[in-house]
Amino acid sequence: MNARARARILLVDDEPAQRRGLARALVRDFDVLTAEDGPAALGLLATTTVEAVLLDLAMPRMSGAEVLDQIKAGHPDVEVVVMAGHGELDAAVAAVRAGAYAFVTKPVEPEAALSITIERAIERRRLEDRARALEERVGEHEQLGEVIASSAAMQDAHRRALGVASVGAPILLSGERGTGKELVARAVHRRGPRAGRRLVAVDCSALPASRLEEELFGGDRETSPDGGLVEAADKGTLFLDEVSALPPAAQAKLLRVLTYGEVAGAGGEPRRVDVRVIASTSADLRELASAGEFREDLLYRLGVIVIELPPLRRRREDIALLASHFLRRCARRHGRDVKRIGPEAARLLREHAWPGNAGELESAIEHAVLSARADAILPADLPPAVSGRAGPERRPPRDALVLPPQLCELPYAEAKERAVDAFDQIYVGRLLQRTGNNLSEAARQAGMDRSNFRRLKKKVASRGDEAAEGDAAEEGGAAGEGDAAAEGEGSGTAAAPGRDDAG
Repeated sequence: MNARARARILLVDDEPAQRRGLARALVRDFDVLTAEDGPAALGLLATTTVEAVLLDLAMPRMSGAEVLDQIKAGHPDVEVVVMAGHGELDAAVAAVRAGAYAFVTKPVEPEAALSITIERAIERRRLEDRARALEERVGEHEQLGEVIASSAAMQDAHRRALGVASVGAPILLSGERGTGKELVARAVHRRGPRAGRRLVAVDCSALPASRLEEELFGGDRETSPDGGLVEAADKGTLFLDEVSALPPAAQAKLLRVLTYGEVAGAGGEPRRVDVRVIASTSADLRELASAGEFREDLLYRLGVIVIELPPLRRRREDIALLASHFLRRCARRHGRDVKRIGPEAARLLREHAWPGNAGELESAIEHAVLSARADAILPADLPPAVSGRAGPERRPPRDALVLPPQLCELPYAEAKERAVDAFDQIYVGRLLQRTGNNLSEAARQAGMDRSNFRRLKKKVASRGDEAAEGDAAEEGGAAGEGDAAAEGEGSGTAAAPGRDDAG
């Protein structure tokens, strides 16, 4: 154990020579207290905090089994490792069943193995303490209906949002999909003066443009006398998720709501509304405004208060807290007795990039809860994309970067050009897939402006078509079969860059 994590343990043995020898060996890794029998050990535990007890089973006055029972009754957070002679193995197994972490046989050789056993007992206790603390924190957040986060970046964003909950100014929440924008919007509504009224949430990207305007603002008075969703949110809050998807006519009507507090209904007088608007976007609205795809005056009205929510990969300290929250929720939903996440699985969760943010994390935890065979999530329970293990399909994906042997037979310049083209195609395809074919967000993640990324996308699409034809001609039947499969699927990454309707 390192010095920073050095733990205090209690060694209980009635044989003075063995007690001194073990203490000398263990003091290299722990702060060691000693006791010559059960009553002395229990007296020390009454006044001193230790993380583990190394307990001899065969002692006079009070047997090790009796001491174990009293330790577990009075100090349940203390781990116990028992020592037993070769003739006491039945008693040692009984002690483990009674709550001891493990047993070791006497004489203890090598002593390093004993230290490792004690370290593991202490580490398990610390993991359980951390899991319990996480559950308590998650329970507090759930009870308060708050965003679940411990990172400084997310807490700062949450604090800024709640700081303006009492005013009626619009709020624009920016960030990738799955970063918790709707949760923040709901928290602002609950903390504001409109909490007793409705919060109407609308995913603008989920409705076709032809329907979105009517759903929001209503149609003719005779056909829709109750108006649209904007009027349904009167005196309350309207949350517009992915506001960049609003068509131009709907943008103009939303601007009128924000500026004059009225809905310009078709075939009738404008209708007054009092609504607090919170909008969210995963796209760069300034770039869209520069490209003429989003009204600049609407951007200024929406962006009175702009709050950016960081992606999960930039706030890894939130992963354990969110995973614990999703574990509780999924276990409850599916009636599974899964209570914790094992240390190796927790490490894999921390190290994953989470391009889908909290939504992807929740899906991974739900998969693990349904796959787990014990009360703890293990690496094998996680999806292959998170655990790193090979899935049922052993072949590399169709868009994997593989250097074909025939490429090495070409001149270097030509081979390099083809390899770069393949990289561009795979990179752009996966980036568009990850961002839901949102050109602005894909350009931002690529570190390019939108116009240059659009040109790259078109170039990749045209070269992808040429490469497919060339491969079919060179490789014959085998390549033709693969191309036919790709065309049948209609969703391969080679086809994705050719779609120019995103953004």
